[in-house]
Amino acid sequence: MPRHIDPEAAKANMIAKGVWPVSVWPANAKPWLSVCMECGHFVKPIYRNVMQPGRGGCNPCGRARAAAKRKVPANVAVAEMRAAGVEPLDDYPGVDVPWRSRCLSALCPGLWEGTLADIRPRLSDARLAKISACRYCARVAVRPERAAFEMIRRGVEPLEPYQNATTPWPCKCLTCEAVDIDPTYANVVLGGQGGCDHCGGRKRVPEEQAVSEMLAVGARPLEPYKGVNERWRSRCLATDCPGPSDRTIYPRLGWIRRGAQACKWCAGVVIDEDAARDTMIEAGLRPREPYPGVRERWECECTNPECGAVIYPTLGSVNSRGSGCSECAEYGFKRGQPALVYLLFHERLQAAKVGVCNLDTGRIQKHKGRGWQLHETLDFEFGRDAERLEREVIAEWRAQDWKPVRDGKNTFDGWTETTPVTADSSIEALWSGVVQLRTLLDL
Repeated sequence: MPRHIDPEAAKANMIAKGVWPVSVWPANAKPWLSVCMECGHFVKPIYRNVMQPGRGGCNPCGRARAAAKRKVPANVAVAEMRAAGVEPLDDYPGVDVPWRSRCLSALCPGLWEGTLADIRPRLSDARLAKISACRYCARVAVRPERAAFEMIRRGVEPLEPYQNATTPWPCKCLTCEAVDIDPTYANVVLGGQGGCDHCGGRKRVPEEQAVSEMLAVGARPLEPYKGVNERWRSRCLATDCPGPSDRTIYPRLGWIRRGAQACKWCAGVVIDEDAARDTMIEAGLRPREPYPGVRERWECECTNPECGAVIYPTLGSVNSRGSGCSECAEYGFKRGQPALVYLLFHERLQAAKVGVCNLDTGRIQKHKGRGWQLHETLDFEFGRDAERLEREVIAEWRAQDWKPVRDGKNTFDGWTETTPVTADSSIEALWSGVVQLRTLLDL
């Protein structure tokens, strides 16, 4: 475009674009008062903008033309709205104009005591909706009446009208009748949290009340009250506390209000290393390494002269079952006794299953009663060797990407120890692999 523009030529160009200048030529980049030759309104387009390809001089007319291009037939628009879960109640207004409708879902959360929800989705919004064009079904809005009802169901009665899901909502607790609470709808209804700080143990209380609550559960505070969720140095009042000699503990008042014990030593959550070792020795086990923790595997040796097995129980499991050595137990698989590795075949499932059992346990007969056929067995002097071979066989199957076999959508006892039987992995080939693994492992 030349540096100097002839005003008369510029005016002719503007008229060709549909606007008639009514003032003197201002400049290339300044608004030029004109009249739209289509709608008759005064406009102030900029000459260099109007001269761009595809541009016009009147913005309102340009937007109207663009909207006309986007507008679809009314029957098509109605069909799109119905597909998005709403039924239009007025004539089609345009793609970007709110359209008064009703939700087609009989379970719409916007329905309240027979009154339909007032929804006005745009067609453009309905096209993007993943759940529904109804804002209530899409969970982006809630009726104030339903919001209050849901809060009352959860134990708090609103004292003011509903604003939105995240704004604190002054309420009255229907349990303790406190009126100084302001939970949010999002926390109580959507998040499932309690509505009352007092009942939930989150509200700070006077120190005298906090001390009284601690004493009631057997803990005497040794320092001033800090807060409901702060650790509070205290002394356990139980005379038989298995903890340190000074019985110092650090409970939180909030945890105690939710049912936790004040003393972790009395609760058995934490155990002194010497006490843990004594527990294992009483159960017939001799620890071979330092105490790792109540839920960690602990290498121990059975003190039974006829057993002497090295096992890895947890202190928690020993406490729960009241016995120590699984090899000496009168139940379960005995790793120190003779055992079998067996391979089964199920014709209907076209599946093979590997397993271990001690002699004369009836486990194979149990599988036969469920449709399995015994293919072969291998004898072992010790069950621990049979168990190792079973683990290696299953690992070999999974390394070949052979998945376990389910019975339809259901599972059955030992289904994780199965693999499909195919032309490439016949039952004979699978058994040959088991025998070869035994040889490789020197079992």
